[in-house]
Amino acid sequence: MSTSREEEDDAPATRHLSSARQQVAHYAASHHHAALDEALETLIDAHPSGELPIMALAGLDQLHLGGVTGTRELLALARLEPQSRGLAMLELGAGLGGLARHIASQSRDTGADHHITTLDLSSSLCELAIALNRATGLRESIRVLEGDACYPELHPALSGRRFDRLFSQHLLVHLSDKVSTLTQWHDCLEQDGYLLLHEPVLSVQAQAFGERPALPLPWALSLRGDQLASCEELHEAMASSGFEVDAHVELTDQVLSWQARRMRESTSEQPGAYRDDAPAPSPAMLAARGLTPELVFGPAFSQMQRNLMLALEAGWLEVHLWRLRKRPAKQ
Repeated sequence: MSTSREEEDDAPATRHLSSARQQVAHYAASHHHAALDEALETLIDAHPSGELPIMALAGLDQLHLGGVTGTRELLALARLEPQSRGLAMLELGAGLGGLARHIASQSRDTGADHHITTLDLSSSLCELAIALNRATGLRESIRVLEGDACYPELHPALSGRRFDRLFSQHLLVHLSDKVSTLTQWHDCLEQDGYLLLHEPVLSVQAQAFGERPALPLPWALSLRGDQLASCEELHEAMASSGFEVDAHVELTDQVLSWQARRMRESTSEQPGAYRDDAPAPSPAMLAARGLTPELVFGPAFSQMQRNLMLALEAGWLEVHLWRLRKRPAKQ
């Protein structure tokens, strides 16, 4: 049977899509949907329509290492200071779209006319992202698309589009072929644009001693899903796909403190307990406390959290941010 050139070109993307769906199936798995929907509905109902603060969602939509602090550090690298024109931005593997809402909220406050799109493989997470954008009054500021973030060009709405900023948090850690994905992103970036990355990496010490963080982890339940790479390997992939590093920041110390604090809060019998003479927490505050990572990851999250802490304390795991730009063409 003959195969057309178009079918040959699409084959890698099709194979990747099938594998990707399996690797991220534990994110907001179907048997968690009812609890997740109920928790979000409770939170949304506790606020006037369109006035849900984005920080009330931080326990659920900032699942990457470092939480909101990591997002703020990434945005500080993005060079979003007032521009003469609105920037076209794409968040890849956006999940519930927390980073995009931070950008949109910041843009609303500064009067910037940025155009923000999110792309994620999960239809359920995209639906929830749309609902949360509406609840926070940002529905008109963010376009939510369902599709494979590793091949944005394949989405009909993105074909031929070029962006000023691309954002990715903890997506490359899922991928064995990082060069292919980075090359795809390189091709949909404007010549003077930037790719902003936020990734966990394997430390030099871990490589030297043949160590890896124990499973499960938030990005992997099994060895097949754990594609954690070292900084050196990521830099090689960046160079091979046409990028050069414009800025590089390590967040490991901040993440270690954040992870320790989160573990203390999760094991406290009365997290954020009030003094006897303090007023009772409002329904909105109680609803926000109910948004925990377990709603996305399920009961395995407590073990994921312990494994992350052990890996950070042992020095096997690091967390890094990058601002990448296209390598200038040789004259």
